[in-house]
Amino acid sequence: METRASFITTMQETQRLTPEKGQSPANGNREQFDSDEGSSIEDADFNWDEFLEETGASAAPHTSFKHVEISLQSSFQPGMKLEVANKSNPDTYWVATIITTCGQLLLLRYCGYGDDRRADFWCDVMTADLH
Repeated sequence: METRASFITTMQETQRLTPEKGQSPANGNREQFDSDEGSSIEDADFNWDEFLEETGASAAPHTSFKHVEISLQSSFQPGMKLEVANKSNPDTYWVATIITTCGQLLLLRYCGYGDDRRADFWCDVMTADLH
């Protein structure tokens, strides 16, 4: 088991290998990203095994990614209908359509809203009251 000090050292080494983030319109700034002068198309060929060996780090165990396994096992598909508990009255359920899925999250739209996306909401299949 890795000690806290060696984990922090590994994280510091990883941060040195990661390019610094620039400003972007996505985070509210209108400046462009800083470009690395030495960057090339070869930088895109990242190899996790080599990285872990070079840094002395170890891969996260598969148990850290239970949400991925759940999403792969999920039988929820876009277009399916399900009943969702009404937040203001938990004894009442409303029918909703699955718009899209993202891992264990479902983007839902209450039936009757047609193509109106204003009331769409995300729902976590692990915590929501669904039927």
